[in-house]
Amino acid sequence: MWTLNKTPYQEAPLSAMTLYSFIKLLHIFAAILAIGFNLSYTVWMVKGKLENQHLLFALRGIKVMDDWIANPSYIVSLITGLLMCYLGHYNILQTSWIFYPLILFALMGIIAFGFYSPALAQQIKILEEKGNQHEAYQKADKKQTFLGIILFILALLILAIMVLKPDLSF
Repeated sequence: MWTLNKTPYQEAPLSAMTLYSFIKLLHIFAAILAIGFNLSYTVWMVKGKLENQHLLFALRGIKVMDDWIANPSYIVSLITGLLMCYLGHYNILQTSWIFYPLILFALMGIIAFGFYSPALAQQIKILEEKGNQHEAYQKADKKQTFLGIILFILALLILAIMVLKPDLSF
């Protein structure tokens, strides 16, 4: 039986999963998927750079994972997080460990959709047309790597704040 739980930290009987607990499980699973897939991009890039014949495959694989798994997982994490705020009666604007990650998440979204995804698509196009030794490819690779590092740091900051819940009072 699904029930609404007014206080999110109240222990539920082992035989019953609250709606809040189920949404929290989805939230955490989505965050694990998103951050885990993002971390895997490093392995794909290293493998592609070590074996040039696999570089295009690696970049295309990263693009697919980013578009179809990581980014949708971040969106699911956002939706379930906001839903938990609603069900748990959290005031987003007055709960700093929720408010600041939302600001960082918005910044991540701007960087990811506005810059990273287009940079990755451009990097793939340049690789297909000119190869990985071309100056344009080298520039695109540096840009994509820099943006990826920034995005991963932001994701880790969000994760740390959400888990540690530090007092970041305004």
